Parts: sequence; C-alpha cells; structure tokens
Amino acid sequence: QSSGNADVIIAVTYDIAAQRVGAVSIPRDTLVDPDRLANYPKINSSYGAGIDRLEAVASDLLGIPFDYYVTVDVRGFVALVDALGGVEFDVPAHMRYSDPKQNLYISFEPGLQLLDGEEALKVCRIRQNDDGTSLYSDYDIGRTRTQQQMLLTIAQKVLANPEKTPDYLKIFREYVDTDLT
Repeated sequence: QSSGNADVIIAVTYDIAAQRVGAVSIPRDTLVDPDRLANYPKINSSYGAGIDRLEAVASDLLGIPFDYYVTVDVRGFVALVDALGGVEFDVPAHMRYSDPKQNLYISFEPGLQLLDGEEALKVCRIRQNDDGTSLYSDYDIGRTRTQQQMLLTIAQKVLANPEKTPDYLKIFREYVDTDLT
C-alpha cells in the first residue's frame, strides 16, 4: 500500500491437487464502477475503504470470489530484500524521478545491478520520469511486468536460501496481515 491506496494488487490461486500457483496482476489504474463499489473510479483507491472493499471490487472485476487476503506493508518488501543481501535485477529502462515532498529520489541506468530493499522498491514504484514521460510505452502494464519480474527474482532467492527461514518468519509476522490461518 502507498498513501492509503493499494500500490500492487495480485489475485492468486492455489491448486492443492496439482500443487500449482497462478497469479494475475491487476494494474492499479484499472477503472471500476465508482457507483457500485469504489470511492473513486480506479481499483487502487478501493483499498482506502478497507480490505473488504478491495476484495469486493476485485471480485466484481474478475468474476470470482476471494477466500483470503494477504496485505504486505512496503517496509516488509524492503526488509525481505535486505535480509536476502539484495537482489540482482535487470533494470528495464533509464529511471530518473524526484519528489522532494515525499523525499523520493530515483536514479537508475538500465541493466543488471545489485539492488538493496529501498532500491528494489523504487524500481517497482516508478511510473514516470522527471520530464513527465511515462517510463513504459504500455504505461501501468509495463510497470506491472517489472513488478512481476522483481517478485519472481525475490521468490527465487528466498527459495534458494532456506537457512534464512527464521528471518523470513520474523519479517512476515511484522509486516504481513492476512486472514489465512
């Protein structure tokens, strides 16, 4: 979440019999019917009214019910990447953005680099460069693709480092909220 809105929304399915996970990202600027479920016509704003509202809006959008939710504080994302000693990631584009009000300064050249938690978060969050041009020609779809690639990179490193499980559990307890038992 960011500023009361959901910054990344992913619907996940788990097939118990086949032991397979499926996921689909919902771009944060996806338009929804504000008269039915949302406060504002973009899905990310429905989180501001609570997780139940976001679940209802996403369920209406996708036509499927949601059994459970998991929310992750962005500080948990940073903590996890830092616990991994950073992640090697291929930054997809030249990134330059400054917002002194948020104390947010982003500066990356394209290419493979080792990112710490704060840097990985910046790569996932950036939408446009300082000159106002969109970072991706396909707007939020490109941003979503970068987020998916980052999450896959992090998941692979988590699975490759099972000895850090106590660290992962500590981060989970501190930064994750869920109704899973």
